[in-house]
Amino acid sequence: MQNHKRLIGMILILLAALLAAGCGQKSANLQEDAVAPDKTLYENGVKFLKKNQYIKARLSFQTLINTYPDSEYTPSAYLAIANSYYDEGTTEALLQAESHYKDFIIYFPTHEMADDAQLKVAAVNYKLMNTPDRDPTYTRKANQELEKFMRDYPDSEMAPTAREALIQVKENQAKGIQGVANFYWKRESLPAAESRYKEVIEKFPEFSELDLSLYRLADTLMQMDRAEEASVYLSQIAREFPFSDFHNNAVEKLELLEKPVPEIDQSAAERRRANLIAQQDDGSLLNPLDLIKKIFTGRADLYEVARKQAEERRMLQQETAANGESASTNGNNKQEGNR
Repeated sequence: MQNHKRLIGMILILLAALLAAGCGQKSANLQEDAVAPDKTLYENGVKFLKKNQYIKARLSFQTLINTYPDSEYTPSAYLAIANSYYDEGTTEALLQAESHYKDFIIYFPTHEMADDAQLKVAAVNYKLMNTPDRDPTYTRKANQELEKFMRDYPDSEMAPTAREALIQVKENQAKGIQGVANFYWKRESLPAAESRYKEVIEKFPEFSELDLSLYRLADTLMQMDRAEEASVYLSQIAREFPFSDFHNNAVEKLELLEKPVPEIDQSAAERRRANLIAQQDDGSLLNPLDLIKKIFTGRADLYEVARKQAEERRMLQQETAANGESASTNGNNKQEGNR
């Protein structure tokens, strides 16, 4: 009887061991098959973002950041939160996006997407820019952020587009200041007009309408009995703007002041005229500034245009390289045939 009980006990122990071994194997398999929780949070956030469920997406990404700060997905989560605000598109959301992009750059300055983040900071302010006759706050900020992009990421594949955008921003700024100067000039508030025209000339030397500021500054100074100083600006018009409506008048005033009329600087004149033509272009698809102008009128997005143009340049380079390799191969084949 005692032996019988002992046998049953041994059988039960053996069954328990086998069951435990089976459960352990299943547990190991489940752990191998389970998706890491940080990855799950990131993937859930991406799914919500694709559905434009911004609040849910941000909650997933923020939970990931707070819970797994050292996760490989954490940088992408920071960027995704910023993108969610950018995509939402309201003024308040865009300002939130700007703040989050700047945080991303601070926390991950060497990340491969840092240039994207900086360009989107600029793009936020570009979206919020006003026309030249209105509040210039976002125009100034767009200028600052684009200059920062060009300074910090000069080799970025998006730099050519950013450079063209910066030209347009500076045009916008210069027109705004010149507009204020014109207001004072017409009302004969001469000191106020002088300071604004000088600001245009000093800060925006490549402005397409610089000749107007130069001429009206000279006129302002002459009204203030400062003819000697005025002649400096008249001379610049005579030298660099032979195509300008103010050129002949500038030459005549120099002669009246008994000042030498400088020879035309052909190189400078060609550059000035090219600036003017670029700004007056009616929107040809071949004009490199056309897409940038569409951005300013609300018909395109600076960042998306930059990505598109970068992709087009990359494809063109690949095509050129492929054609070069093909030509080289054909040349070698001909040489082999001649032998």
